[in-house]
Amino acid sequence: MNARIQILAAAVLFSFGGLGIKLCSFGPWQVGGLRCAIAGLTILLFLPESRRMWTWKIVIVGIAYAATLVLFVWANKTTTAANTIFIQSSAPLWILILSPLLLGEPILRRDVLTLLVMGLGLVLFFMAPEKTTVLSPDIVKGNWLALASGFCFALEIMGLRYLRDGGSAAALVCGNTIAFLACLPLLIVGAPGTPRGFMTGSFRDWAVLVFLGVVQIALAYVFYTRGLRHLRAARASLICLVEPVLVPLWVWLAFRVEKPGPLAVLGGALILGAAAYQSTVRDPHRRQVAGSGKGKDS
Repeated sequence: MNARIQILAAAVLFSFGGLGIKLCSFGPWQVGGLRCAIAGLTILLFLPESRRMWTWKIVIVGIAYAATLVLFVWANKTTTAANTIFIQSSAPLWILILSPLLLGEPILRRDVLTLLVMGLGLVLFFMAPEKTTVLSPDIVKGNWLALASGFCFALEIMGLRYLRDGGSAAALVCGNTIAFLACLPLLIVGAPGTPRGFMTGSFRDWAVLVFLGVVQIALAYVFYTRGLRHLRAARASLICLVEPVLVPLWVWLAFRVEKPGPLAVLGGALILGAAAYQSTVRDPHRRQVAGSGKGKDS
C-alpha cells in the first residue's frame, strides 16, 4: 500500500476516537482503561517489535502516553469532540516552549510566529465556550483537560525522539498498560456520576470499546508506523491534519449536536494552520520527530 494512503488511513481511523468515546455509555475511566487494555494486547499480537523489554526511557515515555490517552477520553466525555481534538493539536506549541529545556534546542525566530498563532487559537476556545449538552456537560473543564492532554502529548513526542529500534512500539504497549492499571479501580466499581461497573455494559458499549482498541488505536498505529518508513515526518504530519477536521464531523453526523461555534472554528483553524506551517518549515539543525504527526491514540 502506498505510504501516503497508509498515513491517510491512520488519520481517518484515529478520527473516530471522539465519536466512539461519546457513543459508549461507560464513564471516562472505564472507557480509558478498557480501550487501552484492548489496544495494548492487539499491538503485542500484530507488532513483534513491541515485545521488547522495557527500559526506564520506555517507561517514562509510556507514562506521558498513558496520561495523553486518559485525559483525551476524559476531555471528550466533558467538552465537545471538536474542542478536544483542536486543543490537543496544540502540542507543537508545548514542544517549542519545552525544547530549549528538555532537548537543548533553541526557539528560532520563525517559531515565535507559531507560538503566537497557536496561543491565540487556544485563548479563543476559552473566551466564549459553547452551550453545554448531554454529550458535553462541562465545556470549560473539558477544555482544560484537553489542554493537559496536549501538553502530555508533547512530552510523549519528545520522548519518542530518543527511542529507536522498536522502542516506540514498546512505549505504546507500556503506555496502554499503565493507563489500564491507573483506571482499574474506578473501572471495576464505577466512578462518581457513573456508578455502574464495566460488567453491566451493553453489547453496543463493548462493541464500541473493541473497535476503539483494535481499529481506532492498534490498526491505525500499524498503518501509521508502516507509512512513516517511506514518508517524511513533516509530510505525514500534514496528512494527519485530516483527523481534527473529521472528528467533529463524525460526532455531528451521529448526534446532530456539538456544532462548533465561530470562535471554536477560528481557534481550530489558527492551531491547525500554525501546525501545518511548522510541519512544512525545514530546519537543518533539528532532527525530524517521527511521531510529530501522531503517536497517540487520541
